[in-house]
Amino acid sequence: MKTGKYSFLFRLLPAVWGGGFAFCCTRLWDHRRADSVIFGAWFSLALLFLLILCLTVIFVRVKDRGEKLHEDIIYLDKRLLEQEESIALYPLDPRLNPEAAQLEEHICQLAQSLLDAREKLDAQERRFRYIFSSLNEGFILLDLSQRILGCNRTAQEVLGLPMDCENYRLPEVLHNQKVQENADITLQTAEKRRFDLVMPDGNIYAVQTRMVRPIHNEARKNMLILLQDVTAERSALQQRQDFFSNASHELRTPITSILGFAEMLENGLISDPEQSAQSIRIIRREAQRMSQIINDLLFISKLESNDECIDSPPINVREVTMEIVETLTPSMQEKNIKMEVSGGNFLVAMPYSHLYNLLSNLMQNAVKYNVENGSVWVRIEIDGDKLRIGVRDTGIGIPAEMKSRVFERFFRVDKGRSRNIGGTGLGLSIVKHLVSLYQGTITLDSALGKGSFFQITLKCPRVIAEK
Repeated sequence: MKTGKYSFLFRLLPAVWGGGFAFCCTRLWDHRRADSVIFGAWFSLALLFLLILCLTVIFVRVKDRGEKLHEDIIYLDKRLLEQEESIALYPLDPRLNPEAAQLEEHICQLAQSLLDAREKLDAQERRFRYIFSSLNEGFILLDLSQRILGCNRTAQEVLGLPMDCENYRLPEVLHNQKVQENADITLQTAEKRRFDLVMPDGNIYAVQTRMVRPIHNEARKNMLILLQDVTAERSALQQRQDFFSNASHELRTPITSILGFAEMLENGLISDPEQSAQSIRIIRREAQRMSQIINDLLFISKLESNDECIDSPPINVREVTMEIVETLTPSMQEKNIKMEVSGGNFLVAMPYSHLYNLLSNLMQNAVKYNVENGSVWVRIEIDGDKLRIGVRDTGIGIPAEMKSRVFERFFRVDKGRSRNIGGTGLGLSIVKHLVSLYQGTITLDSALGKGSFFQITLKCPRVIAEK
């Protein structure tokens, strides 16, 4: 143990005592000076006593310093247990002895390093949890005992898990039997499982259960449950399937009629000139119907492939409307239907085919599904940069439960009556696509037996002038 400032005395006192002892020894040989020998002996004993006294004082002081250092270490240990790494946030204690003060300084430096590392780790964890919780996909991470290691908000909402589900076992908080069964199979066989989960609200989730290994520990295994919302994809797939099915059915009917009557005429089964003429008229009508279906489908396809409005030469809205009225006149006269058109006497810069198809399909439906001696009102006006079109009729109306489906392709409220009336079943679907193209809105107010009112608002590309 170092004695510090007392080391000089440890070197000086033995030297003095040794010199006195040597002096006494030399005097022992001189019998003539006994008094000198006695004096030397006493002098040596005095030096020895002084040395012992100094050593005692030094050892007492060293012991006191050791006890103080021990107390300071116990004090630092207590502070460290209570404050942990936050000890770095407090000032150094000036009451500590130098050794303890130096130890306290080193401890505070280590604690500050721990605080900095924890802050970085917390920041990384917050970023990870933010990304993890904001993902549209649902994630659940489990260990081999099905204890939940991590779960984001999407998975909690889809599967009805509690917010504090971490550290619980999955069977304790999950109430979906299909997901639990597939999770059990994956844990038992390590087989990757995929299946669709249809929720009560109609949403569809593609669920996948599979085993994963952490990058930092290849020997460890966990299980991941992934949930992805595929409602839109499944709906689009179903719509495509329905479209091809409906399109095939709609085209098969006129083709069957055309082939049937053509075969009868070719084989001479129809010899009466009037019947032959009637058969030819049917063939022409069905061919026109099939042509119209194809043209409508091509027009919808063109709208879907072009999602931008085209700035075309200006056209007069009222003139296009009156062309359609002229085309519908024979049908209106047959059922004694009156049509009133107001507004529309201005120019807009939009393609003729867009405006014609929009107005024609609304006005045709208003006449086609109207009653005897009915009425149709068409109102067209400009409101700022918006084109407003309203078409009201006194027709058969649409049941409330079918309003949301009338804009689907080939959908018909009354299929039997619609086929007798004619049409392709694509008119309102074309209207919906055009409204979407021009960033507009469409509303339908209808009741069975009380007629229908279609209100359309389009963002007009350009209004030229009003005549």
